[in-house]
Amino acid sequence: MRKEAEYFIAAFRKVEPRFDLKKADRNILNSVFAWVWKVDYCNKLKLDYSKGLYLYGNLGLGKSLILQALRQYRNGVVVRHESMKDDYRLKGIWLKSASELANIYSTDGQPAIIQYASDEINLIIDELGREPEPAKYFGTEMNVLQFLLQLRYDYRRSSVTHITTNLKLEAVADKYGAFIADRFLEMFNFIEFKGKSLRHG
Repeated sequence: MRKEAEYFIAAFRKVEPRFDLKKADRNILNSVFAWVWKVDYCNKLKLDYSKGLYLYGNLGLGKSLILQALRQYRNGVVVRHESMKDDYRLKGIWLKSASELANIYSTDGQPAIIQYASDEINLIIDELGREPEPAKYFGTEMNVLQFLLQLRYDYRRSSVTHITTNLKLEAVADKYGAFIADRFLEMFNFIEFKGKSLRHG
């Protein structure tokens, strides 16, 4: 497991060469690593291994970096450990920003969004809440993320969704509806990021 921890940190440096472990929140890093391996001894945040990760809070604290590194690390894990390919949480991970998803609808319509709801993939939605709303396709308006998140909920036992956002759960209810916020409780582990941006200084 020590060697895997080294690979885990290396994944961060592959995504962001300036990654500084000293500035990282060790409880979060340990718990995300524990989530992959389902190991309780370093699961400091007591994450539920069956749920995705909902990373929320201030700007510039590494939310997107963590999920990008998780995706990078997953690719190596399934190569090194054949048995891990059977874990639905480690299926192929697609990454799209919320704005990209809304623009995909605006360009190609609802059928183009359905592929991101498939239980054949796991999905990272980056920057939830920053997408244009509603999106329009030939005059037909739709709250794309609300639609997609409902579909992702239906497949929550055979695929996982991960999210980065600045939205707390109450804000999710305001933007996407109370029923989506309620479903989030079944879909996600909530991890809050606090403090000042690490991008400056």
